[in-house]
Amino acid sequence: MLLRDYKITKVRRSFCNLEWITARAELSDDISEVFPYLNAVLKNAVYTPRVRSLNFKMDTGFINLTPQEIHVGQVLCEEDAIKVLDYLKELINDTWERRETIMPLYERKGEVKAKDIVEFLPKTDCRDCGLPTCFAFAVAMMRGQKCLKDCSALGKPEFAEDKKALARLAPDCRFAGSSKVKKVSIRKALK
Repeated sequence: MLLRDYKITKVRRSFCNLEWITARAELSDDISEVFPYLNAVLKNAVYTPRVRSLNFKMDTGFINLTPQEIHVGQVLCEEDAIKVLDYLKELINDTWERRETIMPLYERKGEVKAKDIVEFLPKTDCRDCGLPTCFAFAVAMMRGQKCLKDCSALGKPEFAEDKKALARLAPDCRFAGSSKVKKVSIRKALK
């Protein structure tokens, strides 16, 4: 377990919308070692290694992680902030426990487009994946509907380098479909 506990140190009304609150929690442990792993598994994470910060948006709120603090924005009440913080604690610890199966991503992610993915696909339009074209497969990969293992041609030795390049380009399918990128849901956290 990386993060044992947190303590809410500040709750205030949001400047953006007075119906929302923001909460700041101090952490019992330094969580910066998990940032590259969260960066790899959270689709919308923005990791800034230089300042040791990871930001991402949940369904209705913004999250900022620093080594010793979590900032939660856009929740309606302190009880909701606690639920989100509990969810984040679980996410941090679960990601930390699975770190040996996750390839960490130590840099900021750029936006990957379907045309970037299709450059490394075999471009045979073989339909083995169930889609009519390699471009359709690239779009499905971006949406999390297909992974590298779904392209049978990428399993051939002549496409090994392309498969490695795709694993770097599309980290959500890095392990040939073992685990998809997590879409963080505040609805799940608030249940």
